[in-house]
Amino acid sequence: MVLGVSAGFWLNLEKSYQEELLEIQKLSFMENCKDWVSRFPTAFLKKQGILPQTRIKAELSEALLKFFRIASPKEWKDIYCENSMAFKIELKHTSNVEAISVWLRIGELKTEQLNVKEFDKKEILNNIGLFEEICRNPSQNWMQDLVDLCAEQGIALVLVPSVPKAPIYGVARWLNKNSLPVIQLTDKNKDYNSFWFSFYHELGHILKHGKTDIFLEGLNDIVQDDKKEKEAHAFAKEHLELTQEVIDKFPRNFNLLGPAKKRSYIKNIAKENALNESIVVSQLRRMKLIDYADVSMKSLKIKVEV
Repeated sequence: MVLGVSAGFWLNLEKSYQEELLEIQKLSFMENCKDWVSRFPTAFLKKQGILPQTRIKAELSEALLKFFRIASPKEWKDIYCENSMAFKIELKHTSNVEAISVWLRIGELKTEQLNVKEFDKKEILNNIGLFEEICRNPSQNWMQDLVDLCAEQGIALVLVPSVPKAPIYGVARWLNKNSLPVIQLTDKNKDYNSFWFSFYHELGHILKHGKTDIFLEGLNDIVQDDKKEKEAHAFAKEHLELTQEVIDKFPRNFNLLGPAKKRSYIKNIAKENALNESIVVSQLRRMKLIDYADVSMKSLKIKVEV
């Protein structure tokens, strides 16, 4: 009344002032998160486009909080290190929990992008041969073929690159209130046989074990159900390992044969027994029938990169 200035002017001025205060408080909070951010694999996160290409700690803090969809580092700790963790394993007992949480979180976000049909255990068991066919005769886009087949069978398969300092290479769990089975794999060993063994191992967990369980493969610092791990291991061996009958077809002096003859043996036996050559090579190496240093086997190997 005295100054002849409308109430709206003062209200807008007050609004701008409060917004500036909030922005200052936000920047101060983000700056205080810098120690938390520094424990994460920021170079990897920038390469994946999750964090911006900047050194400004406040911007990195904000992006990392948005990535995890949390309000504070304390909330991250509550989720991944305390009893409130959704999958009931306290990662605080492991080393490099930050890197592990990044790998798991990327898998969750990728899962949200998939269109997965309703899970039907009987249907998967009836169609297990479709998985084996992709393994035996991979196309140029075999990983996408596998992702699509899993979605058709009611399983979300997500492939996430290996995160530095994260020893984990596979996980099986149920999301969306235990309605969606998820298998998450990495390319840690770059080996075709290792990838498929991990896939069948996690598939065994999904088919044989409870919806409230989570199985993290590669973490030696946590105690998991030994019986269930052995069951999943046996399931993987059943669908992937060379039988003794096949092994016996290789001569005992196989490792002493010339490169061309060894490759010929592998190709013929793989063809006769509907096996993948790369998987045969990996398993013969493990049985010491082929030296790991034998570069002549390189042409038969399939390199896995996700």
